[in-house]
Amino acid sequence: MTQTLPRQTRRVDRRLVAVALAVLAAAAVVAVWWFFVTTPAGQHVDEVAYTGSRIGRSRLSEVTQSILDVVSVPFLVLVILVTAVIAALRRQWRLAVGVGAMVAGMNLTTQLLKYQLFTRPDLGYTDGYQENTLPSGHTTVAGSVAAAALLVAPRRSRWFVALLGAAYTGGTGIATMANGWHRASDVVAAVLVVAAWALLAQAVAGPVEPLGPVGAVAGLLGVAGGLGAGVAAAAMLLTRGADVADPSRSQMLIAYGGASVGVLAVVCLATCAVLLVGTRPRR
Repeated sequence: MTQTLPRQTRRVDRRLVAVALAVLAAAAVVAVWWFFVTTPAGQHVDEVAYTGSRIGRSRLSEVTQSILDVVSVPFLVLVILVTAVIAALRRQWRLAVGVGAMVAGMNLTTQLLKYQLFTRPDLGYTDGYQENTLPSGHTTVAGSVAAAALLVAPRRSRWFVALLGAAYTGGTGIATMANGWHRASDVVAAVLVVAAWALLAQAVAGPVEPLGPVGAVAGLLGVAGGLGAGVAAAAMLLTRGADVADPSRSQMLIAYGGASVGVLAVVCLATCAVLLVGTRPRR
């Protein structure tokens, strides 16, 4: 009894932390929309970075388009079925149902926010498409695939699946930016939507025993995410005075490069959070 109670307490604590982080991620989605979509300062920095994405687009479009072509409804349905079957074969029935609900929740939330709840005011900074595009649907699909794979992955391979999922999600998000489909804020908001649902799902599934270099990978992602966030903030400060209608090439490169690094930073931090709440210290 003396050993069981502390272990149960740690399990409850990890689940409470996961719920708290999920609420924080959900609040961050609203904060990203408010700043980058509804304020002049936010639209300004976002638009300079979007303009910078035109540099090299003709050379990158073939590669980025091949990444985006993978994302589709049939692909998403296939992933849900495969992950649910894997969970069922391991007799984790709650997880089998939960993975499908989580993936559906992520993508429905993005569609609801983009088309029903969030709007984009015309503040004079947008050249072209004026409708709201936040969050990114393609990034949400990629992130939901990564999250589903991570939840059903065997403990020995969770660290590897986490890295692959982060790379796939970040790559898809940057591909949408490189092709001119989305601004950086759209991608960041999508990653945060995915993070909120994944953290809730991890809270329901509960922590698993740490095995392999999960802690080291989570720490690496956390450090990379923190450094990347600093780089993105510095890029925003350096380009805050750029002329949106005619920024210099260096300003576009700094803005777009900083935005891309910022996207990867959020992906790293989100993956780190899901990994950490899914583990517990050894006895």
